[in-house]
Amino acid sequence: MSDDALHIAVLGAGWFGREAHLRNLLQMDGVRVVAASSRSEASRQAARRLAGEQLQVFADWRDVLNVRPLDAVVVALTNDQHYAASMAALKAGKHVLCEKPLALTVRECDELIDAALSRERVLQVGHEMRFQRLYQRMHAMVRDGAVGRPVWMWCREFRGPMRPGWRSSQRLTGGTLLEKNSHHFDLFTWVLDTPPVRVAAGGGRDVLTDREILDNAQVIVEHAGGRRSVLELCLFAPFGGDTEIGIVGDAGRIDTWNQRQTLVHQRYDWPDRCECRIAEDERESGFRDAAGRIDRGIRAELEHFVECCRTGQRPLTDGESGKIAVATCLAAQEAIRRGDWVALDEVL
Repeated sequence: MSDDALHIAVLGAGWFGREAHLRNLLQMDGVRVVAASSRSEASRQAARRLAGEQLQVFADWRDVLNVRPLDAVVVALTNDQHYAASMAALKAGKHVLCEKPLALTVRECDELIDAALSRERVLQVGHEMRFQRLYQRMHAMVRDGAVGRPVWMWCREFRGPMRPGWRSSQRLTGGTLLEKNSHHFDLFTWVLDTPPVRVAAGGGRDVLTDREILDNAQVIVEHAGGRRSVLELCLFAPFGGDTEIGIVGDAGRIDTWNQRQTLVHQRYDWPDRCECRIAEDERESGFRDAAGRIDRGIRAELEHFVECCRTGQRPLTDGESGKIAVATCLAAQEAIRRGDWVALDEVL
């Protein structure tokens, strides 16, 4: 490998850190993975088996920041550690790709954004749905007028429970919507191309009562310009359920199914609908989540991060977009607690 390789470390080499990030990084040209951390000895050894004996492994992510050379880090720790690890890395002069959510509060998001700007470092958020080919096609079609004027967008995800462990902890995740659905709120804002204004929501812990977090939720988001988005989530439905995401405008609609990688477009003035299957990215090291579903977009997300580190360009999923997703989740959780609409200005 050439001397101008980008030296990257993975903070949090558990299941997701290894299978999503480490495995893909190891396949990329111009990248050298130099270190990884995990509090679990088994995870550290699994990372070393995957990357080779030259990989430096640590129990404490803070020790990774002393490795030389080191240009960038991927933060794949539990959600409650995202802020501390990202801030420490930025202060150490490293570029940061932080898994979603960027932080657990809007104030922490603002501090990370300021730290990256003042140090001229890249801060990218792991909202990989923007990098999935299916949703890139949807975004491009909407931009090109395929549905006319967009009116509202929806996501319906009925699936089995997430992996047990820290993802069931309110303290470690910040709640179901921050852990699971910041992806979808980010996608809504990106495709509708207008910011959220206020949120109404309902939800509960009705079946998975051994866990601390919501197992179902229904969220309505009003966006600027009168556009709306709706999320329906259920975590106690049969395993393997597909995620349905669609958008409707005054001239047509688009429906997508994530696992089938299928997109259907229908214009109101056309007699026939157009259905297509989106080709897989053969370079990507995909993996299955706890519900047995294939996860996509990580490889393209990582390649974008590396390009931004090299060129200094602003990431597609930058700190500002990450903050809006966090604010939307927090507003939704407050709306569930309050039983009323919550304006984004109240949490921003």
